[in-house]
Amino acid sequence: MLVGMTEESAENDPDSSPESRAVQLAEAFPITERREGGFISRLVFLLVALVPAAVFYIALNLRPNPLGHSTHTQLGLPPCGFLELTGMRCPGCGLTTSFSHMVRFEFVEAALANPFGIPLFIFSAMCIPVSLVAVVRGWSVVEVLIRFHVDKFCVGLALTCVLVWIVRVATPMIAGL
Repeated sequence: MLVGMTEESAENDPDSSPESRAVQLAEAFPITERREGGFISRLVFLLVALVPAAVFYIALNLRPNPLGHSTHTQLGLPPCGFLELTGMRCPGCGLTTSFSHMVRFEFVEAALANPFGIPLFIFSAMCIPVSLVAVVRGWSVVEVLIRFHVDKFCVGLALTCVLVWIVRVATPMIAGL
């Protein structure tokens, strides 16, 4: 119901159908034209392109650990504390190994290291060309987030991560029965 209309006047008004109300609202609140991204947007997109590219470069220069995890220790990072304390792999265990396999197109090995690494790798790879086009065309960050439904991708990635974690926790429990 539009502002200033009572329920009674809305019922008697022939133009109160949902379609006509939507048109009236659209006319009352027009969508502004596309906003150009400024310097900050271009800087953000440049970083969004460079970070995955750097990660892929590093992954290419690492040797995947045959254990399916701990490849990151080649960078001087400590072993996974969760794995050392519990003996169970955390959700992030094997991501570096998975990425290291993915840059070599070793999909099966990547999935065995950490299945979550595959969609995360693909999402990261998609960010590079989209971000570079956004830098050149001057797109705003918000526009790209909305246009490419990045929120849905992030929810999908989070759900995949949780699913992998549940499978990792449940598998030893089921095997022990």
